[in-house]
Amino acid sequence: MHNDTTLAVLDETTKTLGTELRKFISTSCTSFDTCKLPREAEARTRRATKGKAKSDTGMEPGTSTQRAKTLNLDTYKFHALGDVAAHIREFGTTDSYSTEVGELEHRTVKARYSCTDRKEFTRQVARIERRQARVCHIERSTKAVESFEDDMTVTEANVSEAHHLIGKMENLPTHIGQHVNEHFGDPAVQGFIPKLKKHLLPRVQALLAQEPSHADLSAPTNGQDDWQSILLRQERIYRHNIMRVHYTSYDVRRGADVIHVKTSHCNIMLLNPDFNGDPITDHPYLYARVIGIYHANVVYAGRGDSDYHPRRVEFLWVRWYTLVEEGCGSRRLDKLCFPSLADEHSFGFVDPNDVLRGCHLIPCFLHDAVRGPQNISQRAQSKGDWHSYYINR
Repeated sequence: MHNDTTLAVLDETTKTLGTELRKFISTSCTSFDTCKLPREAEARTRRATKGKAKSDTGMEPGTSTQRAKTLNLDTYKFHALGDVAAHIREFGTTDSYSTEVGELEHRTVKARYSCTDRKEFTRQVARIERRQARVCHIERSTKAVESFEDDMTVTEANVSEAHHLIGKMENLPTHIGQHVNEHFGDPAVQGFIPKLKKHLLPRVQALLAQEPSHADLSAPTNGQDDWQSILLRQERIYRHNIMRVHYTSYDVRRGADVIHVKTSHCNIMLLNPDFNGDPITDHPYLYARVIGIYHANVVYAGRGDSDYHPRRVEFLWVRWYTLVEEGCGSRRLDKLCFPSLADEHSFGFVDPNDVLRGCHLIPCFLHDAVRGPQNISQRAQSKGDWHSYYINR
């Protein structure tokens, strides 16, 4: 989706790109002698040998030479870059339409042709097309809409409109006390229970404040002094491996990301609550790796509640990234890294409703992977960490 402002930015960016490409040709390309790969030279030799005994260049059959290869700006692809903005103004963005239907239509005709006797096939193909059209019309006119189909449509619509989806089953319970004891000494579980209950406190209070029977409950607190009034039913939290996050893409379409804690698709991005509105001095997003997807049946035993009824609360256990370098001004990707495992703010909890979408991080291969026993946390799966990552967005 574009507007006049973004198209003006695209025009200026295209001009800058053209200037940089010409500068690259005049400076970088002239400093290096580049040629085609040996396999390309051998393939050219084989083609020349197969066509005639001696090529037009006087090269003997069986010999191969690597021709010089430079960046060529005199191609249609580079020429068409200058027309992209004008094309969008006239026809819209390329993802607003598709040429696939017309390009694949020849398959339909060929499929009908295979049903003919290959003699006077034009008339037969036309009859097959008319017969198929009538059958489709009959199916559309006689298709009955059952009530259960209406219910299914409503359910699917509600699911697609939900911000995220986490399983309802409780097949993977984890006792929090046992969990902390099993990973004693692991930096990831330091202060696990207090951090979790401090995160759950304002969320449970907000849920109770929405109920008429607890309308007199005070507003959610951030003081965290009352976190011991948070009780977990049977002292258990319930683990899930997958969470689906729905979001609206830049072209106003619905998209979904699957967050899986056991794969590389476990990174998320959130809005930065401390963002001051200036992207030059601050970064608008926060990034984290999800190391656990959970829900818990939470009981609030503090002020204003007396029913001790458990409420289901979903949360993510994450390991935070910190911003190392912003790449907007230098035409580079933003760079992230993990803070020290000893930092008490390296791990935390996130409300799934605050997740914008998943994000793709690329390891910075220029720097080696993190090594050393002091940088290993079994629960955080930090053994394969890299020194830094690029944000591919």
